Amino acid sequence: MKHTAMRWPVLAALLMGALLLGACGGGLPAGSLPPLAPTETAVPLATPTFPPLPTAAPLPEVNWEDTAIFQQAMRPEFADDVEAFTDRNRYYIEATLTLGDVVTLYGAERVRYTNRSADTLDEIVFRLYPNLTAFAGQMNVFDVMANGQPVTPVEEERRSVLRVPLPEPLAPGESAEVVLQFNSAIEGGFAASYGEYSYQRGVFAAPEWYPVLSVYEEGRGWWHTRAHSIQGEQTYTETGLYEIRLTADDDVTVIMSGREIDTVDNGDGTLTHHVVSGPMRDSILVASRTLIPVRGEVDGIALNVYYWDDPNNLERNARAAEAGLQIAADALRIFSRTFGPYPFNEFDVVQTNTSAGGIEYPGVIVVANNVWSAANDFFETVVAHEVAHQWWYSLVGNNQVAYPFIDESLTSFSEYVYYWETAATPRDEQYASDFIRRERSLYNNYVGQGNPDLPLGLSTDSYFGFQYTLIIYTKGPLFFNEITEMIGREEMYRVLQEYFRRYRYEVAEIGDMLAVFNEVTGQQWDQMFYEWVGSFPGLDPAAIATVDASQRGG
Repeated sequence: MKHTAMRWPVLAALLMGALLLGACGGGLPAGSLPPLAPTETAVPLATPTFPPLPTAAPLPEVNWEDTAIFQQAMRPEFADDVEAFTDRNRYYIEATLTLGDVVTLYGAERVRYTNRSADTLDEIVFRLYPNLTAFAGQMNVFDVMANGQPVTPVEEERRSVLRVPLPEPLAPGESAEVVLQFNSAIEGGFAASYGEYSYQRGVFAAPEWYPVLSVYEEGRGWWHTRAHSIQGEQTYTETGLYEIRLTADDDVTVIMSGREIDTVDNGDGTLTHHVVSGPMRDSILVASRTLIPVRGEVDGIALNVYYWDDPNNLERNARAAEAGLQIAADALRIFSRTFGPYPFNEFDVVQTNTSAGGIEYPGVIVVANNVWSAANDFFETVVAHEVAHQWWYSLVGNNQVAYPFIDESLTSFSEYVYYWETAATPRDEQYASDFIRRERSLYNNYVGQGNPDLPLGLSTDSYFGFQYTLIIYTKGPLFFNEITEMIGREEMYRVLQEYFRRYRYEVAEIGDMLAVFNEVTGQQWDQMFYEWVGSFPGLDPAAIATVDASQRGG
């Protein structure tokens, strides 16, 4: 998801150290590798004081069968996609945002969940992601109703899991409705970990700012996992439809996943923003009084780039916004052509103070202030990377905590695709080749210094320190590049087009990816996947035996 930017400070230091010591005839000891940046350290949970709870009007009833409103978030040729989500995850949310020294959110949501498994369920599970250590926010839930009856939920995993019991078991194919109220708050200047959930420099960034449905996996149950590592991803969600009405002061810029279809002036200095989404995996909320938009359009997609109104860096920020507009437009066009079309009619880029370089969300990416410069080559790489995540995470989903390789490594490989496809001159082609060569050199230095060449198919908790960066963001794209060099770019694009077509809006696993490679190319890639990725469900046991015997010298 977010930590592509973290690899470059770490890897640049690694490469510099290797080159300097190499000139002296020595190697860099593993123990002297640079640590991750100090922003990786978690901070204690914030405990801001909530203002008095406002009187909330009851949520209106929702006609769950009507999906017409969501078509307004889609490009015309994809408007009918929303109909397939009538009986998928559905959210109707009303909330009030106060942006002051402390940001407070008071909200209520009406959620419809349809049991698409073969199991009968006695509860529905939500995730309260702001309560995770990596987010270090505070979210409270109260007045929970299930199918019209009051119920007492159970909180687990440091209040990041909310189990809502059902009055009656939910049979396969049946739907249940949960209504609940929630609030959250964060103090000005606060940011934990990478600053993903934060209120810095007047910008409130709030991913998963509402109680989110967890994922029910048939045969495994509800997903309760709380990642112990604060690097890598923390969330795992399924695609659904969102209708949101958010009220905030009329001088606050509000940016959310989806499309704003109406704004109501309440006559009291506030506006209510009416936002709907297409089929999206989750929703982010960004709010600020200090953001300036630059607007464009590409292939019917409204493109907005928001930069800080910072008098000390206004010219730099504005130039970067204009450059980012072009980079994002090029990336959207390239990835739509090489992977499959982007179906939504809006895309937003926002300058924030995250230390991750860039973070992606459905329809929205944030880019760090410390790389926000048109003169910084890494700015282009970050924007291209996060745009690629619209295909590999937002549209084709996966369990990012269990298998970050699926989306992060493929997205990092998409950086190569971006530079290949934007190359207009021999010099551009050379830059693209040098980009990959530098990646290969960095990884060879890492392995050559005796560091563990870990498989790609591990969870975020299985990588320590710089291992996550080197394995997932450097070894991972090199794996896909190795295959590309064997089959050619056009054939690789055919594979990725079929993978995207088959799993768009769904959740994919490593075995699904392997099956597409095997089917499209007519070759068997099980052995190569096992050598690079490790063991996983769907892998041919004969391939495992062959590779293991070869490694034993048998």
